[in-house]
Amino acid sequence: MIEFKDVGVRRDGRELFAGASFQLHPGHKVGLTGNNGTGKSTLFALLLTQMGKGDTEVTLDKGEVSIP
Repeated sequence: MIEFKDVGVRRDGRELFAGASFQLHPGHKVGLTGNNGTGKSTLFALLLTQMGKGDTEVTLDKGEVSIP
């Protein structure tokens, strides 16, 4: 399980989101929607960072995503 509590991100002096709290459970599917520039990609990047490298494999459109 991955859990975020009260996560917020500011970029270029602009608050993208604040107070985001949620849990992602193994085997469950989640959708994320929103307008352009509201932090969807940033939130996804934070999730990947939390997962770490280890034995994790992430794919997007049949291509592997590299985790920094």
